[in-house]
Amino acid sequence: MKSPSRLYQPPPIPDDPVTLQNELHEAHETIHRLLRQISKEQSRCAEVARAYNKTVANLMEITRENAVLEHERDQWKARVESAAAPFRMGSITIDLTPDEVSAIRKAMARLHHPDAGGDAERMKTWNAALDPLED
Repeated sequence: MKSPSRLYQPPPIPDDPVTLQNELHEAHETIHRLLRQISKEQSRCAEVARAYNKTVANLMEITRENAVLEHERDQWKARVESAAAPFRMGSITIDLTPDEVSAIRKAMARLHHPDAGGDAERMKTWNAALDPLED
């Protein structure tokens, strides 16, 4: 069993009504002050939550816009890569894609490459004409 000196003993209640009224008034002021602090903290937390939600919404919108821009960029790159390169022979202009230029180069190499029995000068002429189209 615990000794009586270790038990909680509430402070004695004063018999004076004025003292009791003053303590009650102080308790009400403390409660009012604490309620104001709680209200301020709740307002601050609500503002932080609004700012967080707005930031997340902005990031989501930026992400969507970025995805759209990347998609458009990829489409433009694909168009440029598959775009025909103009090829001039005298007054005639021929539009060639990079795949077509490569196919022409291979065909001319089969026909005119010196190792295949072709004319080296004609091979050089074709290479000189096709080199600018691959750039």
